[in-house]
Amino acid sequence: MRILVAFGTRPEIIKLGPVYRALRRAGAHVDVFWSGQHTDLAEGLMDLFGIELTHSGSGVVQESSLAGKFALITQQMQSVLGSRQHDWVVVQGDTMTAAAGALTAFLNGVPLAHVEAGLRTGTLDSPWPEEFNRRLVTIASTLHFAPTARARDNLLREGVPRDCVAVVGNTAVDALLHARSRIAAGYEPIDPEIANLPRDRKLVLATLHRRENIGKPLDDILWALRELADDGDKLVLLPVHPNPDIRAQVVRALGGRPNVRLLQSLQYTDFVFVLSRSWTVVTDSGGVQEEAPTFGLPILIARESTERPEVVEAGFGTLVGSDRHAIVAGVRRLTGSNATQLLPACNPFGDGEASRRIAERIFNASQMQQAAE
Repeated sequence: MRILVAFGTRPEIIKLGPVYRALRRAGAHVDVFWSGQHTDLAEGLMDLFGIELTHSGSGVVQESSLAGKFALITQQMQSVLGSRQHDWVVVQGDTMTAAAGALTAFLNGVPLAHVEAGLRTGTLDSPWPEEFNRRLVTIASTLHFAPTARARDNLLREGVPRDCVAVVGNTAVDALLHARSRIAAGYEPIDPEIANLPRDRKLVLATLHRRENIGKPLDDILWALRELADDGDKLVLLPVHPNPDIRAQVVRALGGRPNVRLLQSLQYTDFVFVLSRSWTVVTDSGGVQEEAPTFGLPILIARESTERPEVVEAGFGTLVGSDRHAIVAGVRRLTGSNATQLLPACNPFGDGEASRRIAERIFNASQMQQAAE
């Protein structure tokens, strides 16, 4: 069986890396298409998961419009799938690469497997364009790998046949456990700034990249972080996203401030190391909402809604939007004692076996198809 795994961003590599490994272990011939939506952000991840690229896109970063990115990725994926050599295409989540890959697979008659299927906010432009992308991928998919029962139910309400949906957990947990095993003992961080973090500060990690927050919402979040840094007992760590609009706002608000470290994008093992040492996280990232519970880490979600309500229901996440006062009060509450306030609950997004389940289901589906023919 020949499978094409397609991705283009850092989160996709993290979440599809374990799937790639599981498919290879199961005996599949796995090709990999890399669109290059992210470049520097992806450093080190291919090696971490042992991924061998077979097809690479180009020019996506230089293309400024989302429609242009979509068109370019679709065209480049067509050059791979047009040969009709692949039995399956696997995509993850809700990126432009996932959406373009889904459409190209559908138009070429190649079955599509969607990892992390069924996430919904119910509002088409929040987050934008991710909510639209994930719905588009659903329409084109043959197999839907839902991370939770709630995600499965979203798909069933939309008319997806029950036997095409499998609740497998989230592969982000698989990736995190793989990375955590690499930093279990004696880990030396790659970034010197991470290696030399002070021990006498309470670490507050912030990750901010959502398009809908650019402008006043992001300014409000950054000013909340600035106020928290002024408390003196905390150190705010912010890996700055390469989006130039976000970078400009971050530098303007926090550049040169005491108790603030503006970092280059962290390699994943360094990120997991920082996550393991943090007291809390202020984030608009979907991935961090899935990763933090493995460490029992409470987080403040800098968005008005989340397609991962399980993190809130399990007690790990609190929606604060861009409310400056809510962010400041929330972080101070979580850093007000002499020890981290970790939660004992299990991660609602899985047990680290999602990738194995995905590989088994794809192989079973192929065997059933062959038997039917």
